[in-house]
Amino acid sequence: MVDQATLERLIDRATALNALAVVDRDAIAARGALPEGSAPLVLVKDNIAVAGLQWTAGSPGFADVRADRDATAVRLLRERGAVLPIKTTLHELAFGVTGANGWTGAIANPHDPARAAGGSSGGSAAALAVGLGDLSLVTDTGGSARIPASFCGVIGFRPSMGRYPSDGLIGLSPSRDTIGLMARELRWIVWADAMLAGGIPADAAVGRRTIGIASDDDLGELEPAVANAYGAMIARIEAAGHRVVTVDLAQVNALDEACGFPIALYQTHETLRAIAPDLAGRSFEELVAAVASPDVAHLLGLASDGATVTAAHYAQAIGHDWPALRAAYAAIFAGGVDHILLPTAPLVAPAIDTGPELSLNGRPAPTFPTITRFTRPDSMAGLPSISLPSGTDGQGMPIGMMLTGARHADAALLAFARSLLVG
Repeated sequence: MVDQATLERLIDRATALNALAVVDRDAIAARGALPEGSAPLVLVKDNIAVAGLQWTAGSPGFADVRADRDATAVRLLRERGAVLPIKTTLHELAFGVTGANGWTGAIANPHDPARAAGGSSGGSAAALAVGLGDLSLVTDTGGSARIPASFCGVIGFRPSMGRYPSDGLIGLSPSRDTIGLMARELRWIVWADAMLAGGIPADAAVGRRTIGIASDDDLGELEPAVANAYGAMIARIEAAGHRVVTVDLAQVNALDEACGFPIALYQTHETLRAIAPDLAGRSFEELVAAVASPDVAHLLGLASDGATVTAAHYAQAIGHDWPALRAAYAAIFAGGVDHILLPTAPLVAPAIDTGPELSLNGRPAPTFPTITRFTRPDSMAGLPSISLPSGTDGQGMPIGMMLTGARHADAALLAFARSLLVG
């Protein structure tokens, strides 16, 4: 446990990166009086309810909202001794992947403040990367726990849908939203997973496993450093005695293209329209008018225009394409693959002022679909997935590698991840 003076310095560093939304110094001081190791310091993303603290989802439409009770996930960790005195910033409304926020300021990457921390859980990733906190409760809709973890050099875990309690969120898409976890050390993720999943899971033995990797066509364009890190991780897995096979991801990628965006947009409109009056005392239209980030305002406009995603389009996506996506993944795992290995993102953290386009190997590419290329399909299918730090590029920017498992195979996935980190 760090001493109070060191903790204050870490808070100052994280604050300078626009990573912190709330710091409850009374709770931090009380924690300092407890025995060593008895009270992990847990950061909480500011779209998750912590009793008595602000609950804004990083958007001025929720600026006056204070939570009157803990989200169940917060309560469960608090009951096991965790102290939750800090709320972290996010891409506004958790609706983006760079950490941009026109209200609270863009979240800077601790490895290079001229670069983005990633989104939407960028504040948590940046704060953990500078050494503040043991663990963070975050959310993941389409990569929000894993993309910032990759960009900032920490671990990000998305559990199987339904594994953790989901109340107390200002969410977007109930088919995709889940509480997730971030930490510098995997042991804290394993500890929290046991609490949030309802008990200590069996510690899965790590025997010889079969790891699926992507073909060049399914990978698409990568920055050279990311491609090298992917090759190095494959070699490491093979050297540990595991079997590596190429899997065909074309079908899951096509099905995600068909259903992911329509479901996310349609459900975001429905979700925010329902909660805005009850939580913030505003209409959906007033909430949208208050949005401070142009990219988020654009997406909410698409969500609510009634033409981008029609009711018929949504019915096809939710009723046919989504079940087909889950079935396609199930077939891969039923065919003998234990985990799928992909880069978390095809590039390292882009510039902090990245807009609708970024540069990938010197050529323009659309920001959102490029960054989420690998995290979208497994999110839509509700699968467990973890991003592990996997070295850096030539400028010292972190690279993440991502392992995905079959639905409800979270314990096996975490055990395999641990074997790679300690092996």
